[in-house]
Amino acid sequence: MKQVITLGTLATALVTGTSFAAATTELKVSGVIKPAACAPTIAGGGTLDYGNIPTALLKKKEPTQLAPKEVPFSFSCEAAVKVALRFTDNRAATKVSGLASVLDANTSESTMMGSGNVDGKNIGAYAVALKQGSFTADGVAVDTLNSPDQGKTWKKGVKGHFHTDAWLTWGATGTKIPVAVKTVSGVLSLTPVIDKSDNLPLSSDVKIDGSGTIEVMYL
Repeated sequence: MKQVITLGTLATALVTGTSFAAATTELKVSGVIKPAACAPTIAGGGTLDYGNIPTALLKKKEPTQLAPKEVPFSFSCEAAVKVALRFTDNRAATKVSGLASVLDANTSESTMMGSGNVDGKNIGAYAVALKQGSFTADGVAVDTLNSPDQGKTWKKGVKGHFHTDAWLTWGATGTKIPVAVKTVSGVLSLTPVIDKSDNLPLSSDVKIDGSGTIEVMYL
């Protein structure tokens, strides 16, 4: 709905033989167009803890994939609005390159995030996804979509992975168009890969230290 504000003038004719200078005053129009506030929530405070990992589980000459972990993920807004999510890898400098192929053919290098380092040695990488097929928006099933060009075009990803260079959103099942949402719920999935143990300083504890920020982008 459009609202039109018309600003006009009321002219009054003065009949006089004397000329007066025109008097003026300024009308200022101000305001803020503010999108409905939205907030993503990861169950458990956003920490996925793998606890103690025995070195005997790690392969010496090749990377080791740890078991995926899944956690409930929800998203809520004050009103229905089209949004996208962007993932920033806070440990990007620690990513071990080349580990995407350990997961599967549908995982690319841009989906892998850094897992921290110890004594100058990078530990590995992990992939994180809004699990495809697990999400509903306002009670209706939706597909997870991704955009490699900041919202200009959208496509359905196989797994719903976050990418370092792409945005994620939701669309009606079978479509590639973002939908306005008020509440969304589903599953966030994370899969780590540890570098081959020959590359790690295993004489002391090696603490996995991945960190990422999920940011709301209004479309």
